[in-house]
Parts: sequence; structure tokens; C-alpha cells
Amino acid sequence: MKHKFVLTVFLSLSLISQVFPQSATDSLKLNDAIKTAIAASNSIKQASSSLEAGLARVEQSKSSLYPDANVSLNYTWISPIPAFVMPGLGSIGLAPNNNWDEHVSVSATLYDFGRREKNIDFAGSQIAGGKDKIELIKHQLAYATVQNFYAIIFLKKSIGVQSEQINTLKKHLDWTKKKVDAGTATNFDLLTTNVRISAAESYKITLENSLKTAEINLRRLMGLPSNTPVNPEGGFDSAPVNINTDSLLSAAFRSRYELKLADDQINVARAQYDAASVINNPSLNVAAIYGFKNGYEPNIYSWRGNFVFAAQILIPVSKFVPYFGGHKEENLQQEATANFQAATFYRKDLTEQIKSEIDKAASDINSSRERIATTEAAIKQAENALELARTKYEAGTVTNLDLLDAETSLAQSKLMRLEAFYKYTLGIYELKQAAGEIIWQ
Repeated sequence: MKHKFVLTVFLSLSLISQVFPQSATDSLKLNDAIKTAIAASNSIKQASSSLEAGLARVEQSKSSLYPDANVSLNYTWISPIPAFVMPGLGSIGLAPNNNWDEHVSVSATLYDFGRREKNIDFAGSQIAGGKDKIELIKHQLAYATVQNFYAIIFLKKSIGVQSEQINTLKKHLDWTKKKVDAGTATNFDLLTTNVRISAAESYKITLENSLKTAEINLRRLMGLPSNTPVNPEGGFDSAPVNINTDSLLSAAFRSRYELKLADDQINVARAQYDAASVINNPSLNVAAIYGFKNGYEPNIYSWRGNFVFAAQILIPVSKFVPYFGGHKEENLQQEATANFQAATFYRKDLTEQIKSEIDKAASDINSSRERIATTEAAIKQAENALELARTKYEAGTVTNLDLLDAETSLAQSKLMRLEAFYKYTLGIYELKQAAGEIIWQ
């Protein structure tokens, strides 16, 4: 176990070193980030250990198919010993004071009308659920990595736009100061410009804090030290997506591991019911014993070999009179039936949830696509409006506040376009997740 743990850690570190082969500032690709997150996941390691425990339980249940063997060493002191008196011969003992009995016994169940096989099937039915749980965790980790990966890209670009706005406002502030000195502007113009700069810097701080949070989350998912910089590489998707709801639903019903886990629970409940139905089945058992003991006539003090063969048919009365077993079989069947119904309802709920997820993702994609087109036009309008405002401001036909509004509108339009591309990209991945698509290689 120790060597296995060391090997797992070594492999995880090796994968991380592949993602960062030269320095911690190298660009990080999405596929590498996902693979590193999967390799470093403690949840997957926990699920894998649980799967190993389940496999061990299956092997334990198979032990009932094998015979049992025991070695028994027994010693008994008897006093007084059974004896009788013969005239002229005195007292004759029928047993020694020291009684020894050493033997080897082998016992086995030859037939129990399927009881052992049903218990093995019940234990084995839980293995598929353990495997599917591992795959489900991988999917969840992959898409959680996607969200934080693109959040970092979005926030960095947003900070860039906000920094550009702050620089523009500061240049405008310098310009306004010169106009105040020249007597063509007032201190009110300086005050309003400073207010806009403070608001822009405050929003930039908010973006920077959100960026740190996203980086912390991505490092946690990837199992990286807290001081390791992460630099996601890539941009946002912009290509149109053809959405076929029927095809996506078919793919989801085939691929979603949540549905597979629900099916696993249904199969476990069926196996549980089958195992409960045979707990009171009769069984045919045999035993063979060979050993040595003293106490045999005519020489009760010498050890002699002896052999015993026994056969037993065990018929539980509770099979016919449930009262004697406390209605155990009936109660176990009721439990299995309830588990089956719960798993069935859970699967139906998942089916409806998957339909809603696909519809929502498709709606988000369409909405984001429309917003992209709208914000592209808004940026062009804001750029024209800003140029016109600057010309009029220089001519003295508009106020400083009007110019500031034009500059702010352009920055907001750029942020809205970034957000539209960001939401569009996330929508595509949400649609892939809803369809159960594997996004890493």
C-alpha cells in the first residue's frame, strides 16, 4: 500500500510537471489543466479506494463457495472416572483421567438452492456503481476546471479594458487641469473626472479580487501550491453552433453517468430483492473429521485414529412460519422494493433535469450570440459618440460630464462584448456537459 501511494504521488507530480515543463509562468492549456485536475483529485482517489473495498467484498462473498477446514486440539480431565469392580480383579476404569482428542475437520455446503450465488450477485451489483461514480467525478472536475479556466481569461481581459479606461480618464484629467489653468474649465470638471476615476479603479479592484478567487479555485482543482501562478491560454469561441435538441438528448441518455448511476442503483435493488428471497432456503451440508484420541477399549490410554462423516439438511422453519425469523425475509424484500422505487423515481427526475439543462444551455447560447451582435454594434456607436463628444468638448459645445459619459459608455460596451463572448463559450461547454460529452483527451 505504501509503494502504491508513493507511485500515485509520483505520477501526479509527473503530470503537473508536464503542464509546467519550464517555468511556473508558462501558458496553461485547457486539456492539460483538466488532466492535472483529474490526476490530483482526492475525490477520485477516495472513490477508487471505495471501489477496491467493493471488489474485496465480492471476493469475501465468494468464500462461501469454498469448504472450511479446522484443526482442533482438546484436553479434558475427568475425576472421578467411570469404573466398575470385578471380583478378583478390582476396579476397572472405563475412561482415563486425561482425555485427549486431536482432529482435523472439513465442512462444506454442497447445495443451498442459489442462496450463495444470489449473495455474490448482490455484492457484485455494486461494482458498476463504483466505476461509474469515478467517471462522473472526472466529468464534474473537467467542467469545473473549464469554468475557472475561462473565468480567469475573462477577468484578465476585463481588467485590461478597465485599465484602458482608467488611463483614458487620467489623460482626460491632465487635459482638464490644463483647461482649468487656462480658465476654460472649472474645478467642478476636475471633481467629476476624479469621481469617474475612483469609480473605475474601485471596479478594477473588484475584478482583481474575482480573478484571485478564480485562480485560487483553479489551483485547488489542479492540486498546485498556493504560490504557483496560473496563466490559461486561449480565447473565447465565436463560431456558430448547430443545436439539434433531439440528437443532444439521445447522446445524453447514452452518455450521462448520472443516468448510469441511477441504473446501477436499480440493478442493486433488484439483486438485493433476489438475495432477500433466498435467505430461508434449505441447505445441504457435509462434514468429514479425522483425528486421534484416547479412551477406546481395550486400551483406554493409547491413542487411536478415528473418522467421522456427517451430512445435514438444514430447513429453516421461518421459511414456512415467518414469525420464527421475525419476518426477516419479508422486511428485506420490502426494503429492496423501496430502494428500487426510489432509484426509479430518481432516474425519472434526472431525465427531466437533463432535458431542462439542454434547453437552458441552448437558450443561453442563442442569447449570448444575439448579445455579441448587439455589443459589436454598440461599440461602433460608442466609438463614434466618443469621437463626436471630444470634438464638441474642444469646441465648448458640450460639458465635461457629457465627455465622461461617452468614455464610460465605450468601456462598458467593451466589457459587455467580453461578457457576451465569455457567456457564449460557457454556454457551449454547458451544452457539452448536458450531453455527457468527454472534453479531455
